[in-house]
Amino acid sequence: MPYQFECSGEHCQFMIRSSSSDEVERLVRAHVRMTHNGRIAKADIEREMDRVELA
Repeated sequence: MPYQFECSGEHCQFMIRSSSSDEVERLVRAHVRMTHNGRIAKADIEREMDRVELA
């Protein structure tokens, strides 16, 4: 089951979908660090990450 994360930053259109939650977490952390010059807690990533059912 794929995982999806969409950045909630203002004017940000970053979205990732992957079958690995670890990969989503790694890429989200890199995005926040590089784009927003910040950090994000694992709990915040997990709260915003959705499981996507394939049709």
